[in-house]
Amino acid sequence: MRTTVEQNIFLRWVSNADVESVYERLVSVGLAEAGAGTISDVTSCPGTDTCKLGISSSRGLAKQLRTSLQLADAVPETARNLHIKCSGCFNSCGQHHVADIGFLGVSRNVSGRRVPHFQLVVGGAWKDNASEFGLAIGAIPSKRVPEAVRILTEAYASEQQDGEEFRQWVHRVGRRHVKELVASTTKVAPFEEQPDLYKDWGDPRTFTIGDIGVGECAGEVISPAQFALDEGERFIFEAQLLLDESQPESSLARSLSAMFSAARASCLPWQPGLSADADKVGETFDRLLGKTGRFDAAFPGGNFSRYFVQARKEEGAADLARARKQVEEAQMFLDAAHEFHAKGLGPEPVASSTAGGE
Repeated sequence: MRTTVEQNIFLRWVSNADVESVYERLVSVGLAEAGAGTISDVTSCPGTDTCKLGISSSRGLAKQLRTSLQLADAVPETARNLHIKCSGCFNSCGQHHVADIGFLGVSRNVSGRRVPHFQLVVGGAWKDNASEFGLAIGAIPSKRVPEAVRILTEAYASEQQDGEEFRQWVHRVGRRHVKELVASTTKVAPFEEQPDLYKDWGDPRTFTIGDIGVGECAGEVISPAQFALDEGERFIFEAQLLLDESQPESSLARSLSAMFSAARASCLPWQPGLSADADKVGETFDRLLGKTGRFDAAFPGGNFSRYFVQARKEEGAADLARARKQVEEAQMFLDAAHEFHAKGLGPEPVASSTAGGE
């Protein structure tokens, strides 16, 4: 037997005469389930089940997708051989970046609550020695991922031309179209309306954070850091579109703007009045979070702050290869900033003394 990269077991040298006997024995031990090599054969890393680096439950998502995709008529015929892969964090152990449809575990803050999400990546080349990474589209709440998969497979089946592969369809219709297709699944209703969205697969607990205070009004409280992170999301998607349109210079500028927004969001708990001035943001991030190691300490084994440092120093031709690399690194830096913010890793409160009337 041999294990495969698809997390299956490959039985070698079984003669035709023995196939039925082997199958019957596999059935007797519960290892003859159908679907290997199809869309329901989802690859996943351990995620939050056992890995301390896990952000979202990739294994729980994979189990849910496998169950839903095995249902009769759940997937159009032309989409049944697609590959789905899930990673629970930035380390990409689930190989999401080379799947037809990949998911990377991230988290987002919604009105002061932490919500498990997955970054959607589409159009990777899992064949030809993983020759091309997929396109990052945006973050989707974990519990809405199955809905996004249904939308994508149905759109591919209806819009496919001349038997084109999923990756070819993605590049033909473009990143903007794919984002519009799944836009409805990115919405997160208030906790009181849909509390299930604030839980991860296989985990009954509700994710919460305590780093956002209560304002004087009765409306939702959105921290300045969250505004900056949302701005970074907009900049990074614009950078990706410019990359698709072969405008490397503009893409580089937008991806750098996304990193500045993410860096500013990370610094605001320490310096609430920090302006959006690039020089000031860069200096403040280096002093408070970068050189101190505070930012990267939140991610064991990670070193995401270096992407921000390198992007500010890069010189030379603004070609597509360099732009593509920086966009990918900017996306990882932005996702790291989201997680840093979600963990509530702000400064320790300073105790005040009331002795002597002070």
